[in-house]
Amino acid sequence: MLQTAISKPLLQKAAADLQREWSFSLFQHVIQKGRELSRQGLVYNVTVIDSDFIEGKVIDTAIHDVTLDLSDISLHSCTCGAEDLCPHVLALFFYVYGNVFDNGELLRQWKQGKKKPNRKAASVQTPSEPNTAESVAQWRKQFADLLDEWSARHRRRNDWPYRLSHQLFPRLVKNSPKHSAVRLLHRFHAALFLLDHLFEYGRERGWDRGLLFGSYEQFSWQQDVDYIADEWFETLERFPSELLPPSVETHIEQTIPYVRELLLRWGKASPSLVYSLYTTAWELLFTKEAQRRQEKETLIRLATEKQSTTLLLAAAHLAFLLGEDDEALAIYRQYPKEAAPFFIDWMERFASSHSPERFASFWAKGKQELAFYISALPEMERSPFVNEIGRLYESYARQHNKWDDYEKLLAACFPYSANRYVHWLLDQRRYHDVVDLYLWGDATAHDIDPTFLAMLQKQNPALVLPLYHRAVMRFVEAKNRASYRVAVQYLKKLRACYRSLKRMNEWQMYLEQLLAKTARMRAFHEEVEKGKLLL
Repeated sequence: MLQTAISKPLLQKAAADLQREWSFSLFQHVIQKGRELSRQGLVYNVTVIDSDFIEGKVIDTAIHDVTLDLSDISLHSCTCGAEDLCPHVLALFFYVYGNVFDNGELLRQWKQGKKKPNRKAASVQTPSEPNTAESVAQWRKQFADLLDEWSARHRRRNDWPYRLSHQLFPRLVKNSPKHSAVRLLHRFHAALFLLDHLFEYGRERGWDRGLLFGSYEQFSWQQDVDYIADEWFETLERFPSELLPPSVETHIEQTIPYVRELLLRWGKASPSLVYSLYTTAWELLFTKEAQRRQEKETLIRLATEKQSTTLLLAAAHLAFLLGEDDEALAIYRQYPKEAAPFFIDWMERFASSHSPERFASFWAKGKQELAFYISALPEMERSPFVNEIGRLYESYARQHNKWDDYEKLLAACFPYSANRYVHWLLDQRRYHDVVDLYLWGDATAHDIDPTFLAMLQKQNPALVLPLYHRAVMRFVEAKNRASYRVAVQYLKKLRACYRSLKRMNEWQMYLEQLLAKTARMRAFHEEVEKGKLLL
């Protein structure tokens, strides 16, 4: 029963906090919609955890998972993605409050603007004066104590560790510092701490081996990992880029070893995610050139000691951030198969950064490495890789009139650029070159889409003659009756082309030579006769 599971003083305090923080006149629409959702019975599966943490589902245009911490009303979450208080959080609150007190009286007070007295200004720290007395190590100690306390109470729950991130993460960040930058850094460390714990939990159960989900518990664990990773990225994106006080910079400096440790410990277990976490931190949080240069040198040293490709690729990322493209590409060349996706990422960044000079400089060096990437990739990955390179360079060529270089790229990457190259030649109305490209690739009329072949034939029947000739010979050389029938079909198409060109004498000479060459292939001659190709 909610009446007995929730502390009444805590619920009254949460209601007062809501009235104080969210003016009814400004947020009337949101408040009333939340009330209506609750009144219409669209709140369900409500669970109270430890008397203050509430979970539930709210039906609106979709079903939303909502959490609410009564001890700190600002710690709420909803899958609708709203940054501020949303109707779904309020619907959950009204549902809980209405089971203990009178929602009508609460709304009347809210409309009248009754508030609890504000805290004394002296007790509130201004953002310009951050209190950074606690070190990062102390934060981590607090996180560990909270995790131990939470685990002791919940380890025997059937759904553990499911809900770990949704329940524990809000508690870790509950009493975060008031200064905005320090608060975000504290939140970042909470995410980093939980990720490390989740990865360790997964390794103990063998879930770090890239296997498919073998249980609901493993699926829940992966959802928790993804949830905390999203918190990591979101926190970094909100981190201020302006000049920070020295005390905050000290905390950022203390953070570097912890982020590096994540890469060292879990780079093999979840390489794609951990690499993305690490490199994003070095792009958005650690922005000083000296920090990046020192970290790059540290990674190169550790990569040599540990024989780690991941560490070297991360060092290359830092080199790119430092503008040292030569060094980055030299590292990529050592591991072209692993580096190919990152090469594309950087190419796209430079192409879209409105810095054509940086792109041109990168491409001047990078294009010389393409052969290494293509040869290192599995056959099935080569065409997609080349297509992405072609797509990006085409955009650059369009902006800067570099079409000659674009065609050189397509020619150098053939046959993996075949589709893109053919479309480029067609756009230029270079139909002879299209056919030459097919012939160079040892294609026949049988390998080409019939509609496309008909289009070429309509442009000029002479274009497709060599493609039909090659198709005939390929099926004749197969030496079986089924292939002879196909060869006869292409002979008929050839005859139609020669007729439209008014070159029937050449056709007749060709057919006589073919029959003479295949004189001992009685079955083929029978199929030619059946096809009524003989005069």
